[in-house]
Amino acid sequence: MRCALVLGVMSEDRPGILDLLSGVISAHKGEWTESKMVTMAGKFAGILTVELPCDEQQGFIDTLSALADQGIRVWVERIQIHGEDTFREFQLEMVGQDRPGIVREITHLLAKYGINLDALSSRIESASMSGETLFIATAVLHIPEQIDLAHLQDDFEELANEMMVDINLSE
Repeated sequence: MRCALVLGVMSEDRPGILDLLSGVISAHKGEWTESKMVTMAGKFAGILTVELPCDEQQGFIDTLSALADQGIRVWVERIQIHGEDTFREFQLEMVGQDRPGIVREITHLLAKYGINLDALSSRIESASMSGETLFIATAVLHIPEQIDLAHLQDDFEELANEMMVDINLSE
């Protein structure tokens, strides 16, 4: 029988972190099934899912805990392996003058519709001509099949007008 785990990983950024993690996974007959990794402000952070034989699970967790001696912190969460949900994947792009609350307003609308935010990347930069501070974001959304896309698009356009940002939702 196979078990699934989600791992959260954080460390000072340096070469070899993923080599150490993948070595522990392999040593416990595991499979690295999905991941998202990033380096920011000198830190490495990642989240990944691992499937492995259930009888290897505790030894695997113990070995991961020992990575703290090498400056790698790992959090482990046991999960159930589920079948795939039915959804459509969309890309959301947003650009507008930076102000507090932009992410909150977008995520509030997503929660209202039961939309899962699969990935979010954002940054703040100066506009080339005006020098104003821009908030720029891209996201991957998993929209349930039963959602009325025309109504959702109307709500995004209304929100974009209120926030004075450009929002583009595309499949």
